[in-house]
Amino acid sequence: MSTTKAQFSGTFYDGKSANKYPVTLFLTKLQLELVFSNGRRIAWNYPTLKLSRTGSKGPIRLERSSHPEVIPESVVIEDPDFLHAAHQVAPGALGTIWNQPHKRSLRYALMILALIALPPFIFAIWVYAIPGMTNAVADRIPTEWEEELGQSSVKTLFREPLEKPDPEMQKALDAISERLLASVPDQPYHFRIYVHPSKLVNALALPGGTIVVFQGLINITETPEELAGVLAHEFQHVLKRHSTRSIIRSEAINLFMMIISGNSDSMTNVIIQAGGVLEYLHHNRELETQADAEGMKMMLASQVDPRGMVRIFEKLEKQHFQLKPPKENRKQSDSEEKDFTENDSEKNDKVEKETEESTEEFKKWMKYLSTHPAGEDRVEVLKKLSQSSTRKPIPLLPDFDWKSMHREAKDTEFIF
Repeated sequence: MSTTKAQFSGTFYDGKSANKYPVTLFLTKLQLELVFSNGRRIAWNYPTLKLSRTGSKGPIRLERSSHPEVIPESVVIEDPDFLHAAHQVAPGALGTIWNQPHKRSLRYALMILALIALPPFIFAIWVYAIPGMTNAVADRIPTEWEEELGQSSVKTLFREPLEKPDPEMQKALDAISERLLASVPDQPYHFRIYVHPSKLVNALALPGGTIVVFQGLINITETPEELAGVLAHEFQHVLKRHSTRSIIRSEAINLFMMIISGNSDSMTNVIIQAGGVLEYLHHNRELETQADAEGMKMMLASQVDPRGMVRIFEKLEKQHFQLKPPKENRKQSDSEEKDFTENDSEKNDKVEKETEESTEEFKKWMKYLSTHPAGEDRVEVLKKLSQSSTRKPIPLLPDFDWKSMHREAKDTEFIF
């Protein structure tokens, strides 16, 4: 053991009283020795010490506590050379370069370098590493695991167990599914289609091949081709493993944000979480766009009339994407319209312009924050895709009375 020492003066506090005692401090490689005026000696091991300091030139305070609830013993050193000497005798024992006085310039340089390098690093992780990892993991997950996840999701989402459709409805759903899925003969999933009695105009795809179609959606369809358009879209969510990828991606993003932000109460964490939400919404819009395109390709490959898919999404646009300006702006416009006279054309034009601008701005925000592509955009894309095939469609269920699929829907409780 080296006997190299450095000697300093300090003031000792016992943590039990307001008394203070002058001590002489000796630095060694393994511990800090305190010698009192009466000859008493104690030794503090460096790992048990907590260092604090007021400013870069203020007194240095070392605390040692045997229990978190006990006021610690401490020693205060006024000599500004103490830390420098401590790092010479026992490098790193009382901290790293972040509290070494003679490393101030290096600290500033490292902080500046971090501020320059951190944004590109985060961008690379967010744009390349997380999606790459997500795809690599999702492609290796067994379909059996996805099927179990899908079935457990059904139990979690819905208060009452979903029942199979009645024979007539089941026959129609099977015929549509077989026609569509014949275009992907090697797909590994066993699809299960449930019809939920809710009035909700929607459908959803869960991992592993579980599809839930709400009765409210079926009730707005006029032909089997329209329902086929929805099922083709949902089938693609499963075939492309969108739900599975989203789950893995969400967990990866949560872990990344936790690592980067550290303190969950920090402003950094709030900003990163906001960015994560917007990125998640953007990612979901990409998945919806892909499901639209691949669903239309499935319709064309199966020789199902693609106009059915276009029509149903036009109806869904009216149901879900009728964007209106904020309520307060509409009220203002309505009240001002009451004051219009034939001589108020200039005022009328101004109000109409403001209302139009408000509506367009509202649409932009809704378009960005929505998890789905904007209705007008997706319908136009579907129309263009539907024109890419010259094969003549073959009617679906030509002898089936489609109106028999329309049933009474009800307000039922389920969890989203």
